[in-house]
Amino acid sequence: MRVVLTAEAREELREATRWYAARSRRAARGFVDAYKHARQLVQDGAEQWAEIEPGLRRVLLRKFPYSLLYVVEDDEVIVLAVKHHKRHPDYWRER
Repeated sequence: MRVVLTAEAREELREATRWYAARSRRAARGFVDAYKHARQLVQDGAEQWAEIEPGLRRVLLRKFPYSLLYVVEDDEVIVLAVKHHKRHPDYWRER
């Protein structure tokens, strides 16, 4: 299944990576690896992850306080947000 990030989700991924990179290259690599792992999990089995409301699913990144929020449409997974767990739960809803 193809995984596509919205422009907003891509920017959130970039911002988080930059934030970790400013602190440590190792942390930034770890974050990117955790993101890639979560993306692969979704790609391999999008329907197996928690449905937090009808049609909206979430997979957690390992060791980092982030989730991928996504919907499945036809043969695509659309990532709506790379969401930090401390952000307001509904900040991404307008997407």
